[in-house]
Amino acid sequence: MNIVTILAVLVFAVILSFIEVPKMLKNKSYREFWSFSILLLLGVTLTILKSLGVPLSNPSDWVAWVFSPVSDLIKPIYK
Repeated sequence: MNIVTILAVLVFAVILSFIEVPKMLKNKSYREFWSFSILLLLGVTLTILKSLGVPLSNPSDWVAWVFSPVSDLIKPIYK
């Protein structure tokens, strides 16, 4: 079942690329092309890892880790 999921994700990514990339290159939208490519690659990679059962961390844990020092500074003010 993992192989079917991976193949489906790859097929959809290729179809989406064939539809969108020529339009972006024709309009000389290079910034959009690069952001599209990076986000598509990130999405495909995360989906494949998830379908293979690799444990992925929750993005909200990263946000909490980044903002925890700010939270520690603000807590005494409100007490």
